[in-house]
Amino acid sequence: MDAQRLRDEDDAIRAALTALKTSTGIPVAMFGTLLTDNRLQITQWIGLRTPALQNLIIEPGAGIGGRVVATRRAVGISDYTRASVISHEYDRQIQDEGLHSIVAVPVIVQREIRGVLYVGVHSPVRLGDKVIEEVTMTARSLEQDLAVGAALRQAEGGRGSSKAGRVMNGAEWEQVRSAHSKLRMLTNRIENDELRRELEALCDQMVTPVRAMHTTKLSAREIDVLSCVALGHTNVEAAEEMGIGAETVKSYLRSVMRKLGAHTRYEAVNAARRIGALP
Repeated sequence: MDAQRLRDEDDAIRAALTALKTSTGIPVAMFGTLLTDNRLQITQWIGLRTPALQNLIIEPGAGIGGRVVATRRAVGISDYTRASVISHEYDRQIQDEGLHSIVAVPVIVQREIRGVLYVGVHSPVRLGDKVIEEVTMTARSLEQDLAVGAALRQAEGGRGSSKAGRVMNGAEWEQVRSAHSKLRMLTNRIENDELRRELEALCDQMVTPVRAMHTTKLSAREIDVLSCVALGHTNVEAAEEMGIGAETVKSYLRSVMRKLGAHTRYEAVNAARRIGALP
């Protein structure tokens, strides 16, 4: 695994942990990487009070992480040291850290487990179904990010140029995103059907490496609205740009947020980028 891929995946995992802590308010978030010998290692964390769990190696089938890997299912534990559904090889480390309730969810890319996403609290609070659902949604988003990264590297490497394998930096991506949004807006002004279809095809080509994994169906108009939002337009500005009413823009946004499970317009933009609807 090359250094650039490691950096990209580490960045994606760190972003997932940060987003999870922000969205749930749960203080501890961790990621356990599945090693080649089927053991887990806690490689990234946020909110740990002690080094007890940092870089911890977890044997196959052991603890909550081992159970998640073995069953490929999410597991929620309300009182770790008394839980009957897991083994207890790591009770001392859990007690040293002071964790009480833990939820763990597998991260699976192309049918292979890549790791386990954890959240935990230090107080005797039960983490219910809503938390499990939130962690699961974050795991799915991380899976998309890891899969998209692999697809982009594969597409870049297949070009056979001297830049094979190069990943665009943040500034370059922002330029692509801005160009995509502006191209979508320009397409709306074209009355010639044939030319408009050609421009729409160009827009699709800008997200081709990830479009194959796009399972949530967004309409062309919904993507246009998101493109406006990505440029920072208000509903009124988007309506003027698209030649429709502001209430219609709101309707499209509500539909998009429902489909993507987003709570704000900016969450919707980020979710659309994760599934490849926007670059």
